[in-house]
Amino acid sequence: MSALDTLASQIPQELRVKLMQHFGIAKEYEKNPETISITYYCLMFIANEALKLQKEKQFVSNVLDYLEATKRNNPNDEIIKSFSTGQATIEELITVLVGETNEAENEEIKSPDQLRLLMRKHYTVGGLTDVLSVFGPVKEDFLTLGKIAKTRAVAIFRDLKAGGGSASGGGGASSSAMRPRNQSGANAHAMPPSKPPAASAQYPSASAQYPAQMPQMPPSYGAASAYNENTGNKSVPFDVISQAQKLCRYANSALEHEDVATAIKNCEQVLQLLRPYNN
Repeated sequence: MSALDTLASQIPQELRVKLMQHFGIAKEYEKNPETISITYYCLMFIANEALKLQKEKQFVSNVLDYLEATKRNNPNDEIIKSFSTGQATIEELITVLVGETNEAENEEIKSPDQLRLLMRKHYTVGGLTDVLSVFGPVKEDFLTLGKIAKTRAVAIFRDLKAGGGSASGGGGASSSAMRPRNQSGANAHAMPPSKPPAASAQYPSASAQYPAQMPQMPPSYGAASAYNENTGNKSVPFDVISQAQKLCRYANSALEHEDVATAIKNCEQVLQLLRPYNN
């Protein structure tokens, strides 16, 4: 059993339906070392969602261990090292997949196997638009793409379950509806998703978006008030550490775009999070 399979078996029951899809995407891209960054961000999304439950400490800790191991084993992966590059890469991958699904939807007749492949691609688009939330607010174009893809995937699933062996391309989302604005059909295939995007690559929106304020931290776990016996300081809860690390990454990404104001806001929030534990 792989590390991802082990993590998938540990997923909290409340999140099983929601996140098993993202584990599937992560496992698919883990097969290729050049796309391990997609797996990395899928697992980051899973960790963030699990943190919202304010429990399942061991599961989140195991996911964070996986993320750290992935980063350690891929020290030169620019997509993992840079949040802005990671966001651009996943947006580009979504755009490529949308182009492929548009082409498939335009086929007049589809076999059951072709429908299953198309359904999986739609599910992947929907899942990856969820993953974009780890970088901050998701652009409206991609939110729309995700909703369309998920709806179409469910429709295909129902068609297959009902014994449908073929489907008309007219029933799917149109090419214009399934493509981000300002993105031409030619550009949709301009760059392989496994490579870091070139500096000149064009994306649906040229400006990166950073959260000016992060969501309120959930209440700490019961161990939050425990003291570290070796140092005499309060032990920092793992969810606080995770949130602080995320804020630091946002600050770093903001600085890459010379957005000093956003970087300062995120750094100030890190200080607010950690000061109570600096005794």
